[in-house]
Amino acid sequence: MSEHVYRKFPNNINAIQALLQKDVTFREICADYEEMCTWLDGYCSSQGRSSEECDITRDVIRELEDEIKEVLRDAGY
Repeated sequence: MSEHVYRKFPNNINAIQALLQKDVTFREICADYEEMCTWLDGYCSSQGRSSEECDITRDVIRELEDEIKEVLRDAGY
């Protein structure tokens, strides 16, 4: 489930795994991140498409990355 999260935050894999086990909100953020990245990869990247939808999805992904960083920071990682 966390392939994209681990790829984006390779230095925090152990922390991410621990938080996924105990923090429901963090698990939901990561699930949303995975879904958005998977959609972007499938729809935009492989088709070479550039669209407003892709741009909006990239913005959402950046916001989710910020949320993941914040949770990691607040948890002391």
